[in-house]
Amino acid sequence: MDATELAELGRQAELAGLNATSPPQESRIEGWLIRLSPGQAKRARCINALEPGSLPVDDLLSRCARSFHAAGLPLVVRITPFTQPPELDALLAAKGWPSYD
Repeated sequence: MDATELAELGRQAELAGLNATSPPQESRIEGWLIRLSPGQAKRARCINALEPGSLPVDDLLSRCARSFHAAGLPLVVRITPFTQPPELDALLAAKGWPSYD
């Protein structure tokens, strides 16, 4: 199995994990999966940036922030090797967003 096939297998495993834990408070904004569950599991109350979307990252974050604010939850972006756009982690760091876990 080559590196491309391994990466695709990893992406499929990530998506399967996300689909297995689908909370009812879930929606998509431009390819970003947002979950607004009030529970403790971070995966159920964060953004999973699965696709790059057609809007600038700042616009996507602003739209997501409104949803999280309305739900009374902190805005958390989950970064994985499959995050889109791939430079999202660096963009958030440049804006001063803290990283944890």
